[in-house]
Amino acid sequence: MITLTKDVVYDRGRAVVVPGVQIEDKRLVVEGRFLTVARLRDEWYDELGDPEVVISCLKRCVSVPDLFTFCQRLPDTVPIYSYHHEPELLSAIPLKDFQHWWNHQISSDTRKKAKRPEKRGIEIKEVPLTDDFVRGVMEIFNETPVRRGKPFWHYGKSFDTVKEELSRNLSRSKFIAAYNGAELAGFVKLNYVPKRFANPGLIVSKLEARKKYVNNGLIAKAVELCCQDGLSYLTYTKWRRGTQADFLIRNGFQKTSVPKYWIPLTTKGKFALKLGLHRNIRAYIPDPIYRSLLGLRGAVYHRRYKIDAQESE
Repeated sequence: MITLTKDVVYDRGRAVVVPGVQIEDKRLVVEGRFLTVARLRDEWYDELGDPEVVISCLKRCVSVPDLFTFCQRLPDTVPIYSYHHEPELLSAIPLKDFQHWWNHQISSDTRKKAKRPEKRGIEIKEVPLTDDFVRGVMEIFNETPVRRGKPFWHYGKSFDTVKEELSRNLSRSKFIAAYNGAELAGFVKLNYVPKRFANPGLIVSKLEARKKYVNNGLIAKAVELCCQDGLSYLTYTKWRRGTQADFLIRNGFQKTSVPKYWIPLTTKGKFALKLGLHRNIRAYIPDPIYRSLLGLRGAVYHRRYKIDAQESE
């Protein structure tokens, strides 16, 4: 029998202790209470290998998870396994070269916005992770407790915490910074999956920098680096809804589907899969209602924190 040990995952910017198991060179975690689901801890970046090996080991755990789930990764969009699968919708820009993105995948209005940071005195460049950069990131994080209509996960974090979080997976990451003189106005941490894609863990800028379209410039630089590095996609994880989705669409992101597999390991898992209990309830909410709920959530948090909606993203 295989014994589960403790592991840590990050939910909404906070560390959460969960059961974990080592299977060959792969680390899996088990989440959920009523319905337990096993997945790769770093499922966005790690290769699964042979799923049958993982399934066999999970069935020999002291406490068998109800379900095992994993996704195919871009650019592999056609199912290659016979397990039960459902579409996982991602936000992704398919890449050929920078000029193709610039001339054919975004509008003339978006091109103008991507040029404006430079015209308004912003320098956007790749930078190393230094203590000065971390302090600049902290200034951005601590500007407002609410961003995009919800509490901002990184607000109020210490220097050591921010540095530790930025340092994760440093060997496969690149940092893009937007400077207004000596001041850090915005940044992106690009997390790489070699020969496949890169994903910005976060695209964030100072509120005042919105007037200079810094986020548009940061995305343009991210596309440029991905094309230089021969990647097929720039992604932004799951497909968004609301104003954030509108922003991503204007910058060339498309709704991109990959197969997500669900393998029941227990009787409870089989029934849960048949009843659709494995799905997030948000998947069932129609888009117009979801947008309304986002607006309501934003109003609640702005009132709670006593800040004007214009003072947050």
